[in-house]
Amino acid sequence: MISIDFAITSYCQARCRTCPRTNKDTGQQEDWLVPKHQDYDAFERNTMHSNQEIEGIYFCGQTGDPMMHPQVTKFVNQAFRLTEKVTINTNGGIRTAKWYTNMAERYGRNLSIKFGIDGIDHDTNWKYREGVDFKKAYANMTAFAEAGGRAQWDFLIFEWNYHQIPEVARMAKEIDTTVNYKINTQEHGLLDPNKLGMVEEMICQANTI
Repeated sequence: MISIDFAITSYCQARCRTCPRTNKDTGQQEDWLVPKHQDYDAFERNTMHSNQEIEGIYFCGQTGDPMMHPQVTKFVNQAFRLTEKVTINTNGGIRTAKWYTNMAERYGRNLSIKFGIDGIDHDTNWKYREGVDFKKAYANMTAFAEAGGRAQWDFLIFEWNYHQIPEVARMAKEIDTTVNYKINTQEHGLLDPNKLGMVEEMICQANTI
């Protein structure tokens, strides 16, 4: 059995400073990137003729957010014709709560969506996820989780947000959402090395909440 990753678009509304699509000096999109959406019809033709058993399909966000694709729903529907396990990676600030609710009601916990949200408020999240509406992202994650989808909160830890780990754990528990904590290793917002042990202990405690 195989797992397959698909990058279906290079469009994204966010300007994350360590993302390959973002110029680290200007904070704007890199000149070399020509945003485009992958063709759904080609995706359908190619996957229909697959003779391999597929364990899972992952719509990743290498240089774009899958939710930006106008036909993302069709991509997901086609993926579920091939496998029982589909995962989408997103910053959460795209599409409506109703869309997430509908997808959760249709596919339940077979559909996993990883929401990259790096704060518990707009100002904190914006420091890295520039261009993302925190309230909308959190509302979308909540809607998906409460409708029965498998929501995962990907929380990237920076110098400016590590103190929010306990509150992240509490908020996630309220909506039955798993948190994946990851310490940022890039220069932008790099955690003070002297705090590493303390932060790792905070993560351990958060995982018991």
